Amino acid sequence: MMGAGLALLAAAVYGAGDFLGGLAVRRLHAFTVVAIGQVVGLLLMLVAAPTLGAGEVRIADLAWGAAAGLSTLIGIPLLYLALALGRMSVVAPVTALFSVAVPVVWGLIFAAWPSPIVAAGLALAALAILAVSRESDRGPAPANARAAFWIAIAAGLGIGWFYVLIAHTEPAAGLWPLVAARSASVALVLLAIPLVLRRGWVRRPTGAGLWMLISGAGACDAAANALYLLASREGQLAVIAMLTSLYPASTVVLAAAVLGERPNRIQAGGLALALVAVLLIVGGR
Repeated sequence: MMGAGLALLAAAVYGAGDFLGGLAVRRLHAFTVVAIGQVVGLLLMLVAAPTLGAGEVRIADLAWGAAAGLSTLIGIPLLYLALALGRMSVVAPVTALFSVAVPVVWGLIFAAWPSPIVAAGLALAALAILAVSRESDRGPAPANARAAFWIAIAAGLGIGWFYVLIAHTEPAAGLWPLVAARSASVALVLLAIPLVLRRGWVRRPTGAGLWMLISGAGACDAAANALYLLASREGQLAVIAMLTSLYPASTVVLAAAVLGERPNRIQAGGLALALVAVLLIVGGR
């Protein structure tokens, strides 16, 4: 029960981070938003890791963390690229489905299978993720729609491997694997800056409001990563990853509450499915 609760909390915080990051990307290049968010997340992890405490931090734990950080930093830019090339109504659900497919398949292969009720909840959760992520697009398909589809799959796989890799760390390592993850991603961002500068993608955020959006997105992402890591140590990987991947529901709810964007019928149905899926997963354990 503890793991499920932490996973759902991680989903809510991930969704809030996506909401804030989405608002920031409307006004600034995605690379700048991601880069600043990664630095903010690293600073938070450096503060949080010592306070949580840890037993024995192995080199292997830091290596798993670094690999996880690189995988998500690859997945997120690919997601932004796919969104720029294709339709959000296709890219978002494809990325969400493949991001959760990796840890679910891994967990089913290398761990015990869930009960029939939990399995039904997982299936409903997958449908809920697809439905909630889907938005209405009109007009002809973009010229790069096929490329966007395959890039969306690659983005989902990159994000999905974060769930698997970070779950390999030992509980005694505390949050230090996430420090390694952020350090690796920040190092990769620094290496990419010369190329980005030549292309003119980097522009300094102006105004306190934009800085708050970017910092909030980075803080939410870091906090959600920590919640997911703790959740993965309390329950089955397939279940924890699926519950965490319900984060689009949080984004949709925030968009409705803050921006007045009403969910379409498919998204509303997805929210209902998500609730039923959570009840089945939690109640069937």
